[in-house]
Amino acid sequence: MTSYFSLFSLEAITQIIMVFSVAFYFVECFFGYKCIKVFVLIAGFLIGFLVGFFITLSFYLNDAYIPAAVGIGVGILLALVAFKLYLVGVFIFCGAIAAQAVTCLPLSGDGAEGIIKTVLCIAAFIVVGILAVKFAKLCIVLVTAVTGAINAINLLRTPIAVLDNNTIIRFAVIAAVAIAGITVQRLTTRRS
Repeated sequence: MTSYFSLFSLEAITQIIMVFSVAFYFVECFFGYKCIKVFVLIAGFLIGFLVGFFITLSFYLNDAYIPAAVGIGVGILLALVAFKLYLVGVFIFCGAIAAQAVTCLPLSGDGAEGIIKTVLCIAAFIVVGILAVKFAKLCIVLVTAVTGAINAINLLRTPIAVLDNNTIIRFAVIAAVAIAGITVQRLTTRRS
C-alpha cells in the first residue's frame, strides 16, 4: 500500500504550483483592474506575513510556531488595512508586483549585481506604487498587464524552450501578451 504523500513527487508539486502561478499571472494580465481588491488583500497579507514572520524569527530562532502565528496576525492586519484603505493597498500591490518583475532581470544576486538588483527592486516598488496612487485606473491596468505578462512568460521559459533560448522571441511574446492584456482590460472596464 502506498502512502498518500508518496503519490506526489517534489517535481509534480513544483509543476502544479507553476501551473497555478502561470494562471494567476494571466488573470492578473487580462483582468487585473477587475480583481484589484482581491490582489490588494492577498498582497497585504503576504507582505505582512513575511515581515511579521522574519522579524519575529530573529527573536525566536529555535521555534517556528511563534513567528508563524505573529506572521499570520500581521498578515491579516496588513491585508485588512490594505483592503480598507484602498489606495494604500494599490500602492502596496502595484509596488510589490513591479519589484517582483524586476527580479526577472538577468542580473545575478551576487556582489555588485545583487546590490543593483536590490536597489532597482526598492526603486520600482516606490516609484510604481506612487504612480499607481496618482493615476490609479490607468496605472493599475498598465502595471497588472505588463507585470502579469512578464511573470507568466518568465515562468513558461522552462516548458517552452524557445522562450528560454531566444531573448528576442521572449520579449516579443511578453510585449504581445502585455498589449493584449492592456486592450482587454481597457475594453472590459467602464470609462472614468
